Amino acid sequence: GSPAPFFVDRRPIGGSRAAAAALPAGARTALDAEESATVSLFKRNTPSVAFITNKQLRRASPYALDATEIPIGAGSGFVWDDEGHVVTNFHVVRGADEVAVKFQGDPKERAAKVLGWDEDKDIAVLEVAELRGKLRPLPLGRSSTIQVGQKVFAIGNPFGLDHTLTTGVVSGVGREIASAATGRPIAGVIQTDAAINPGNSGGALLDSNG
Repeated sequence: GSPAPFFVDRRPIGGSRAAAAALPAGARTALDAEESATVSLFKRNTPSVAFITNKQLRRASPYALDATEIPIGAGSGFVWDDEGHVVTNFHVVRGADEVAVKFQGDPKERAAKVLGWDEDKDIAVLEVAELRGKLRPLPLGRSSTIQVGQKVFAIGNPFGLDHTLTTGVVSGVGREIASAATGRPIAGVIQTDAAINPGNSGGALLDSNG
């Protein structure tokens, strides 16, 4: 006999034709819970991530009396406490005659003093005295409790143009890498597959709690 007829159900899943209607051009896409949490984390923490400029004094010629301030490097940093301390990588500020720091929503560059550094660990601490008590420090996590597979978020402020966010997972703990400043080994490093954009050196690596 002839094969049994078959029918195609063209109704949208869930039975609602309205849900299947295309969004009008320019309409804002609704975020799911995970996306909303990521957007909130980014907005909440970007004011605490700074753009840092390394400036050196250079003379235009050996015979020039006045030296000109020349930006020779840049990176990111994050607010450590409410006393105006900012943490960054040492290679970001190495050799600087002056260091300038700029935060989101602040039209001015602020002078920063390099308080101390550890070349082997490639870390430096800056002080922005005029912003003491005006900055929001990032909540500090505990690296000893982090686990492979956890989600992480890298926030930086490359070139002072705007903040960037990349996401990934912790792909390894207890790693060892060579210091970017001295080449000596740094132990106990957290490995992640989150991309690090140019200019993000010294920026913050956050867990899902921010």
